[in-house]
This record gives sequence, structure tokens and C-alpha cells, in this order.
Amino acid sequence: MRTVAHTRWLGGVLVVVSPFVLVWGCPGGGDATAGGGGSAAGTGTGGANQDGSGGEPWDPVWHENKPKDWPVVGPEQNPDCGPGCRVALNLPMTNPAAYGHAFTTGRVLAIAASGLAHVAVGATPTTVLPHPADAPRIEPSIWSDHVLSARSFGIGNGEVQLTSLVTGETKVVFRYEPPDSGASASELTALNSKYAFFIYNGFRARNLQTGELKYLGPGACYSLCATETAFICESGKIYLVDPETGSQQKIDDGTELQFDGSCSADRKQYTWIDYRDPPGPGSSAFITRSGGELYWHDFTSKATKRGTFDSPGKPRAKVFPAIGDGLAVWSEPPMSAADPNPSDYGDYYGISTALATLDLATGKRCQLQGDTPGLLSFKSVHGRHVYGGWFDSKSVKTWLVDVDLDHPSLQWSCVMTPGWGQ
Repeated sequence: MRTVAHTRWLGGVLVVVSPFVLVWGCPGGGDATAGGGGSAAGTGTGGANQDGSGGEPWDPVWHENKPKDWPVVGPEQNPDCGPGCRVALNLPMTNPAAYGHAFTTGRVLAIAASGLAHVAVGATPTTVLPHPADAPRIEPSIWSDHVLSARSFGIGNGEVQLTSLVTGETKVVFRYEPPDSGASASELTALNSKYAFFIYNGFRARNLQTGELKYLGPGACYSLCATETAFICESGKIYLVDPETGSQQKIDDGTELQFDGSCSADRKQYTWIDYRDPPGPGSSAFITRSGGELYWHDFTSKATKRGTFDSPGKPRAKVFPAIGDGLAVWSEPPMSAADPNPSDYGDYYGISTALATLDLATGKRCQLQGDTPGLLSFKSVHGRHVYGGWFDSKSVKTWLVDVDLDHPSLQWSCVMTPGWGQ
């Protein structure tokens, strides 16, 4: 048993994501599927006071119907992120290395210093759901027009909140406070139309209609996302957790590290970097990496597929994948890299500055050449546009940017994947 600080590489700096996440076992050799939650910071507002022991009855009715007059921020001092790229949120992200951004098919959302900044896909005006500077929301998740996020009032004292992005009405999904909670906190969240999922000393879910609060079993994750019927925990392995039964099933167990998992915007697919293919065996989350390949799972066909085939002959690092609309994207070392498969996991992220794409119908694989934004962290795919966190060395801030893959100024080098679809 050991305590693990989840780290990511961003903008040439190794960033500690969450030093309080307790992981049982080793995320490289074993599974981080037993343990506690994480650390949260913030304060709560409004809603039915609901604590871990039951509290007041859950109210499933949304009573407000008047749209909230949210603050709107214009593009005043946005940096230039290069050809085919624009800043998508008019506020810098305050914790991008840890959480990236939340997204649906029509909206993207990220944490800014002043609140949760969100915008319609393809639009420019940024709307802000404010929060106090000393009490931000963390780890937001989104479904339709509702956002789920964790906040805290101090050590072992906080709540999980559900908020309408239209009216601002807020409900408290779960409340914890000393002395019952000890030093635990709630951090990761996921949301679908029926359940609010969160981690608090294991997996928990609130039925948004009946109010039933379920403990689904022990677990800790590096990331969560929810489909219409379940939620997905990435913990070095990819688990699908059934909220009705609490059963935990590996989506596809390749016996080795599975990392950087991400849902599609429509929640019908899930992708990750998998290390089952030689020389990948032996890779770990926070020590060494080698030969990661892109895999994805389709929830409609229930099939898992391998998307890249560099290993074993020419292994190439891959990080921060995303999938959707018939396309997979990720970051990898540029073709000019002297060592495209460094063994140190920090170098693995640091060198992966080229954007790559894979057409899932044809197997056409491309890498962006020339003047590019550089490393894009956690991504989402929206048609032929890719959103991701981009570190601007001039402002020393990270921004959510939108890359138009079909922009005429972008230069791509492409190859066909042999035997694709056969």
C-alpha cells in the first residue's frame, strides 16, 4: 500500500495533480480500484441539505425556470495559438493539468479563477458560473444543461453540487462534515440523466429521480465519465461500473497499463492508451512507459479495437487521446524526434507535442507538421474540431483552444493503416 501523487506533464513542467488521492497497490502493476477519494476546495450554496447519512429528502423537481443572467467575458487579451487554432474560452484554465475540461456534444466547460467558464461548441462568448476565489468548484462533469462539481469548506467538510447552467438553481447531492468523514473528501464526479456519481470512500451514486443514495463498492480513479447507463473509472485499468448492481467489469483487460482514458462527447465510445503490446508490458503509470498504442471501445457494438500499430517494430509515445464523430486524436512525438519512445514517463509526455489523427472508417493516420500549438492536454472531438488545454509560454497560462483540423494553413503528413477494415 502506498500514497500516489497523480502527475501530468504540461508545458514543460511536471505537475502534481492530486497529492491526496489514496491508491492501494501500484497503478502500473496492479489496479487502483480500492481506496479513498481526493482533496477538494470550495464552499457550498443552496439546495436541499443532504449529508452522507441521509439528511433531508432529495427534491427531484427543478423549480427555477427563468434563465440566469450570467456574466459574459469577451476575447480581450487572448493569446495567438497558431494557424488553424483559436482560444475557445476567454479565460485561462486554473487547474488544467489535473482536470482538463468537461464537454458534451454542444458545450465545453472548464475551471477558471472566477468560476466555471462555459461556451457553446464553435461559439466565442464565454459565460461564467461564478464562485468565490477561495472556494472554487473542482472536477466538474456535465450532462445536457447540468453540471456536477465538488466543493469543500475545509478538511473533511464539503459537498457535491448539481447546478443548472440555464437557471443557476443548485442542489446538494451529497454532504460530508467532521467528525464522520475524517480526512476524506469528494473530488471526482460524473453525471448522466439518471445518476450523479462521485467518489467518497468508494463509489457512490445519487438517483436524481428517487433520491436513493447508493454505495457501489470500494474504488479510486484517475478519471471518471458516465454513459447513459453506467460510469467508467480509469485507474490503470478501465472499469465499467453498473449503478443498479454495483458490479465492476473491466471493459477489456489487456493485462497491462491502460491510461489517459476519455469518453466521446456523445458518450458512445471510450478511448485510452494501452500498453499490452510489446514493448509495452512492464510500463507503469508514474515510472516508465514504452510503446503505448491507441485502443477504443464502442458501447453500441461492445467491441474493443486497436487503432495504432507502431509496436513492436517502431514504438512511439502517445498521450491524451480523444474520440468522436468517426475520428480519434492524440498527441505524439513529431516525426523528427530523435527518440520517439523515451522510457521515462515524464519525457513521454514532454516530447509528445505533435497532434495526430486516425480516421476510424478508413484507417488514414495523420500527423500535424510545422507550426503547431504543441502539446494539447486532455482533449475532446467535435466534428472536425479538437478542443484541448494549451500552455502559452508568453502568458504562462493554460487556455482551452479549438483546432480546426481542416484549416487550409495546416500541413498534414498522412499514411494508410495496412489492412484496415479487413
